[in-house]
Amino acid sequence: MNYEYYKIFYYVGKHKNITRAAVELYSSQPAVTRAIQNLEAELGCRLFVRTKSGVEFTHEGQTLFDYVNVAHRQLLKGEDEVSRSISVEGGTIYVGATVTALHEFLFDVLDDFHSKHGGIKFKITTGSSNGTIENLKNGLVDIAFVSTPCNLVKSLNAYTVKTFNDILIAGNGFSHLKNKTVALADIRNYPFVCLRHSMQLRQFIDDVFAENDLAVTPDIEADGADLLVPMISHDFGLGFVPQGMADEAIERGEVFRIPLVKELPAREILMITDPHHPQTNASRELAKIIINRIRA
Repeated sequence: MNYEYYKIFYYVGKHKNITRAAVELYSSQPAVTRAIQNLEAELGCRLFVRTKSGVEFTHEGQTLFDYVNVAHRQLLKGEDEVSRSISVEGGTIYVGATVTALHEFLFDVLDDFHSKHGGIKFKITTGSSNGTIENLKNGLVDIAFVSTPCNLVKSLNAYTVKTFNDILIAGNGFSHLKNKTVALADIRNYPFVCLRHSMQLRQFIDDVFAENDLAVTPDIEADGADLLVPMISHDFGLGFVPQGMADEAIERGEVFRIPLVKELPAREILMITDPHHPQTNASRELAKIIINRIRA
């Protein structure tokens, strides 16, 4: 295996252009072309096809690039960590988190941690629970914080760091509902705001409705949990939101909570690590502090 070929393949795939790849590699266009041809010969397939603007992946090329891209990101992550001090105070923590986990738990923890370890840097990637877990399994983050429900495999170490509730809120355009308690079935009588299908909060809410032999069709679907409160505050409809994400808007009077006859079941924030990937000293310190905090 010639690792230099894969490096060249990565940059050609990144730019979709041999000339731009050669410039970034401080190489020549013929040298880059030869390397790609040699790699194609070794693998026995075409990786690129030429276009007017450069090159495009073949099916095999795209498949290979998906793996090489992950490997490249891991190498950069390793180089970045090694280039810093190996002490706890000089490292970088690569954190993957859902927006819900950030608001319900992580912001407060990181604020406290940063005040004690000011030399540690954070690189935070947000996404869905399942996407964040995949990033952890691929070694792209050191530690993950996700909200349930999620697809958790036995090979990962998971700790419940907090339980929380999703609450029903509305904007002031629905002020006639203030100080009223509603049943789950009553929500169908009002415009409803929710996340799109396949997102964890949407899955959770759909499951709760189904368990009560009910169904609800959102009038507006949001692409992220952080969009729910602004949409609800503008009176697009009622909606369920993690309580930690709604508290400030409730205090400002932009939205209000509507009690339910039977509130939704609590959910959990999980801290997850992968024993198959090395952790930095800094990320180990963060995990240790959080574990001690939840055990106290």
